[in-house]
Amino acid sequence: MEWRERDGRLYVHDVGRRESNEAFTLVPSLQEFFGPPARRYVLRRSFAYWQAERRVFGMMMWGRPEEADVLEMVEAYEVGANPLFRGHTSLVDVRDLESVDLMSFETMLAHLKQRRDAWSPNVGKQVVLHRGGFAHAAVVGMFQFLKPAHPVEFCEDPGAAFEAVDAVDVRDEVEALKARLLGLPEPVRRLRAALDALPPDVAPAAIAKHLGTSIRSLQRRLTECGTSLRAEKQLHILRSAERLLETTELDLDALAARVGASSGSHLVTLFRQHHKTTPGAFRIARHRAQRPHAGEEPAKSKSLR
Repeated sequence: MEWRERDGRLYVHDVGRRESNEAFTLVPSLQEFFGPPARRYVLRRSFAYWQAERRVFGMMMWGRPEEADVLEMVEAYEVGANPLFRGHTSLVDVRDLESVDLMSFETMLAHLKQRRDAWSPNVGKQVVLHRGGFAHAAVVGMFQFLKPAHPVEFCEDPGAAFEAVDAVDVRDEVEALKARLLGLPEPVRRLRAALDALPPDVAPAAIAKHLGTSIRSLQRRLTECGTSLRAEKQLHILRSAERLLETTELDLDALAARVGASSGSHLVTLFRQHHKTTPGAFRIARHRAQRPHAGEEPAKSKSLR
């Protein structure tokens, strides 16, 4: 058993267990992206990256991706740069993308442009599935600016998009997976909104009162949704800390106080458990990714480990 993330929340998962009633198997990282069964996906806060028998790769995006999310997308795209997958097709589904953050957009554009000659020769064909609108126009414009060596098509018809990448056989399964991933239960949605609005050190009883319910009822409803108040608070702390690590130079104790962790060591423990790294190493890695051409490493806060 271990903690996994689904729909942006943490939950307990049996390693190697196949999700019920779905043809794709959830794996925790890109390192476990291949192997039997042949159809797998990796889930992050604002996207899922999937592959079918290594012949088709797909990314579905939703919501309002921030820079931290884009950096995770970039890691996924690096998989396609492996010569082992030369000739694969790619489907980028942005139908549920609500907006594009300018800084995030520039980060992805810079990376893809820098790595274009590595991943483009491996792609036989790529299709961007969209609904139109400003956010989608930005993504379409990005691909046109990149001028990749492989053919790219832009499509509003899902059937035509899956056919174009030779993935008609997995269309129903991919669409069902997406529908399930985006179906965030109302109790979880309301709790996350409350955690965003309340002070970071808010007590469980105050959260329940804010939501107009009791602790027992709140815990029961969250359990029915496959999560818990503890898991949701941990996820909230981690996400808040990630943003501050990228945008501030706060030391560890100040950072912990800002996000509601009980101490700096508590925050380090959470990062080691869920990211397999420390807050300090996370900050350095993000800064390096944001400044791929910079010649020097950003200064490290004295108390950040």
